[in-house]
Amino acid sequence: MQLTNLIRRYEGNPILTEDDLPGSDSVFNAGAVKFKDKYILLVSAGIPGSAGAGRSIHVAESEDGIHFKIREEAFIEPGQPGPFTEFDYDICDPRITPLDGTYYITYPAHKPGIGVIGIIGKTDDFVHFERIGIAAMPWNRVPVLFPEKIGGMYWRLDRPMAGDAGSLWVSRSPDLRYWGDHQLLAAPGNQVWNVGKVGPSGIPIKTSKGWLLIYHAVGGGGMSAPIYHQACMLLDLENPARILARPNTYLLAPTMPYERSGRTPNVVFSSGHIVEPDGTVKLYYSGCDTCINLATFHAEELAEACLRYWKN
Repeated sequence: MQLTNLIRRYEGNPILTEDDLPGSDSVFNAGAVKFKDKYILLVSAGIPGSAGAGRSIHVAESEDGIHFKIREEAFIEPGQPGPFTEFDYDICDPRITPLDGTYYITYPAHKPGIGVIGIIGKTDDFVHFERIGIAAMPWNRVPVLFPEKIGGMYWRLDRPMAGDAGSLWVSRSPDLRYWGDHQLLAAPGNQVWNVGKVGPSGIPIKTSKGWLLIYHAVGGGGMSAPIYHQACMLLDLENPARILARPNTYLLAPTMPYERSGRTPNVVFSSGHIVEPDGTVKLYYSGCDTCINLATFHAEELAEACLRYWKN
């Protein structure tokens, strides 16, 4: 069985489009979490003519994880009170990590002339948002936190950039502010689908076999326009800097019309998922930076498949 056979697209995709948020021209990359028995997405939205490059983050709520209603009022947008507002430009791609009873949110923000940095903030109710600090320095747009402390430390994955290349790194912190012990976890691969850059998608999923990480990989390598894929690897539960398995094949590729045609063609990109009590994972992913879609897989089944397909 191929890895691609372990993930199933929802037949009603896309589940959210620009029509679900008046005034927007796109809704895409969304963080995801369960909150008070509701499914929550933090949706990236393109708002033409608004400040800060016309992007903001909105809350979407659902009773079943499929049918969502987006709040018209932005949850994170340029000009809100707090520190680091000078980077309020092109706000998008949030990740949500429930940790220590708080919901931490990481997202990339920009300042023209300086570049993109990672911001970390928090909320307790998905109504009020508080920025905490800078989670990643310039040209590092995807800091992702682990959902629990490991060895008494917070752990983070990110994807620093060097030109058009990006690799997956891991680091640790005692307080979510000061990060160190940086280690290279995974560099781009040698296949057409993963030669460009690799980085974390949503937060790692804890399984009996290890931390299951869904990550993005970019293909093309000068042979074609960039094509974004979703792939998976398995990390050690006690030392996430150690890869237990990294299959040399992808999990999800752009094949459907809503994944091939849009603002950024040939992109499937996830920044959030929700694990159900039975281990089924609802993976929310963007098609072409234009719409939001849903696919499902089983966490333990995919973790086992990572080990089965691993060729060290």
